[in-house]
Amino acid sequence: MDGELILTDYEKGYLLSVYDLQAVTEAKEYIQEYPTENFWYMQVVGDRTFDMCIYLSDEDDIASDKVCVVYECYPDGTGCMTTDTSFQYYLKGKNNYE
Repeated sequence: MDGELILTDYEKGYLLSVYDLQAVTEAKEYIQEYPTENFWYMQVVGDRTFDMCIYLSDEDDIASDKVCVVYECYPDGTGCMTTDTSFQYYLKGKNNYE
């Protein structure tokens, strides 16, 4: 990982709302079945597209806090998006908005 993904206050607030209202609910269901895997949730905010990676802070404890890391996505030329993991923003966990 190279550095922090720069987000506007609006993007942070929007992504946090999506996390709280939808993504974390879907992640809980997925993580109950696959506790050692990451859950990915793609969200468009304005003209940018983001991937939210949600995982357990302690994969051995299903009740542990969830961590949410945001990455930006870009078109890959084939009609799909690719996630750039060189910059990230901790939306939840890792001492950010815990």
